[in-house]
Amino acid sequence: MFRAAKMQKFRIIFPQRVHDRVIARLHETGVAQLREISGLDVKHKAFGEEIHELPSILAKFREMEEFVGQPPAKPAVAKELTLVQTLKLAKKSLNKIEPRVIRLKEKSESLDKKRRKMLAQIETLEKFRGVEVPLRYLHSTDKIKISVGRVPAEKTKEFFREAKEVTFQRVFAWAVETGEKNIVILACRTEDHRKLSPILYRYEVEELELPSFRESPTAAMDKIKKKLVMLEKLQKNLEKSVKKLARSSAREISQMRELLEIQYERVQASGLFGYTDATTIVEGWVPEKRAKKLEHSINTTTQGRYIFRIYEPQRAEAETVPIQLENPKMVEDFEYVTKMYALPKYDEVDPTPVMSFTFPLFFAIALSDAGYGIALGLFMASGIWLARIFPSKLRRMMVVCAVFTVIVGILVGGWFGFGHGLWVNPIQQPIPLLKLVIFIGIIHLILALGLTGVLKDIVRRDWKNILFNRVSRMLILIGFFGLSFCILSISLYEFGINFTFPKMGLFAAFNPLAPANAVVSMFRALFYLGLAIGIAGAVATGKGAGGKIGGPIDVVYGITGLISDVTSYSRLLALGIATGIIAFSINFIIGFAWQGVMPTEFTPISVIYAAVLLIAFGFIFVAAHSFNIFINSLGGFIHTMRLHFAEFFGKFYEGGGEEFSPFKAKRRFTKVKGGEGLGR
Repeated sequence: MFRAAKMQKFRIIFPQRVHDRVIARLHETGVAQLREISGLDVKHKAFGEEIHELPSILAKFREMEEFVGQPPAKPAVAKELTLVQTLKLAKKSLNKIEPRVIRLKEKSESLDKKRRKMLAQIETLEKFRGVEVPLRYLHSTDKIKISVGRVPAEKTKEFFREAKEVTFQRVFAWAVETGEKNIVILACRTEDHRKLSPILYRYEVEELELPSFRESPTAAMDKIKKKLVMLEKLQKNLEKSVKKLARSSAREISQMRELLEIQYERVQASGLFGYTDATTIVEGWVPEKRAKKLEHSINTTTQGRYIFRIYEPQRAEAETVPIQLENPKMVEDFEYVTKMYALPKYDEVDPTPVMSFTFPLFFAIALSDAGYGIALGLFMASGIWLARIFPSKLRRMMVVCAVFTVIVGILVGGWFGFGHGLWVNPIQQPIPLLKLVIFIGIIHLILALGLTGVLKDIVRRDWKNILFNRVSRMLILIGFFGLSFCILSISLYEFGINFTFPKMGLFAAFNPLAPANAVVSMFRALFYLGLAIGIAGAVATGKGAGGKIGGPIDVVYGITGLISDVTSYSRLLALGIATGIIAFSINFIIGFAWQGVMPTEFTPISVIYAAVLLIAFGFIFVAAHSFNIFINSLGGFIHTMRLHFAEFFGKFYEGGGEEFSPFKAKRRFTKVKGGEGLGR
């Protein structure tokens, strides 16, 4: 915990004649991440003609697999093949299966094209619904020009009147009522049509393009629908043919696609290697725990003819070392949130262990209802389809958050808005919970500065930063807020502690010369010692006059940042109270409505009426509280994440690490005889 898995850089040199066997074993073992050879006077591999045809053949198998679908994953034992052998087998399989796939695919595309065309025709004909004359009568001739369009119903008569006036009554006008807009048909001599153009424009006539059918629109649509029925039958027959092909060939297609992808990955990996006349050189990263397994694989594959060297990462390589987080199962799920921000660098501290406790605690305070916690936990653990839209790590993480919510809800919340906490009701008495979240915020920042921050600096051996930054800011934080609690005379009675911070005035508390008791003196000492260390460090490490003057000013100004950070945790109180108030309001409104509509006397009819009301109000109760759970869980998650990303991570975390990605064969439909790749 707190550190990523220890990585080691390796270099392997082996004879070129075992190149294919070694890369296959590396691929099947899957414990190392390869890197490109650099800084050595070596050649890179020139690929043969087979590499150029590999992507195109692979693409064909992917297309065929997409068409016929994937069969259930049932790996078949296969002998390890070279690239040339795999391509030869793939071509043979392609020649056998591809013509059948192409034929069915072309037929499917043809049927789909016809179906789309028919649906488009129906959509066009729908515009002419109500026109009962054959469409062939509406097509223009050399001497007669026919226009068909849509006009707003209220303007139709006026439109016809003007059309007849400009053509001196030499126009046939007919309207079909179709709702807000009527279909209008105008027929006139060709030479008179230009007189109608201004009127068509002025009345914004939506001209309709006549479909190429001879029948009436209704008859044409009926005819097309009959064809669609026939088309559906052909489609079903085609689907049966595709299923028959899938039963006979889908497994072979998926297996060949998988073998080709594995070969493609190996070819790409070969481009990272370095080559001399007789040897191959491989470099990469391997977790320290897997280094022996890697060497054993190489030893077995090369029959002892190899050179294997392990190197510890240098400090300058920290940003390039791949990251593999190592956490216990309960902590591992919270890596989901860490990765949303960024993976740590190799010389940084993994914040996930701390966050595995603080994240669910903050979320629980924000939701603060035991009933809501139970509902959320059951939902996330149920595995129903709606819950499965969330990643499994997030679901397990939210179950932990739900357990914390139940505990916090028992103390400071209620049960679906009913009752109140055993410790305090924050809606009526928010001050105790406000004190709690402020104390939590201070402790959280101390963890950021004093635990994770110091651990990071120890790893980097940055002793100056520990003293002048970490220790200084911790002392300032504790001293400042200790004095602030004295000014406010904060008591701890709500937490079962018989203690009250001694009352002091604002200026007296921060005046180092003013008389004070031991508690105030201690906080003063911490505060001014922290300031002195921070200012001394800024002067000592500052560059130039600007750095030596501006650095101390930044130290003093940094106090405002700490104040802002701590007060930011009060959002947890606000979210918790909001959840409780909304839950209470839901119950109050439902209860008030229930009393208003329930019958006062019970008869057979009133009992049925009451039962219907009970079901309706029950549904409203569940729906309203479900919405409250959703919206406040979302708000709690976002604000909890913000407190960690901004306030917590901002004190020590840089991020930017690259996740460890081992060179590993992904097999679902094939497995190699012996389990680890090429034979000895």
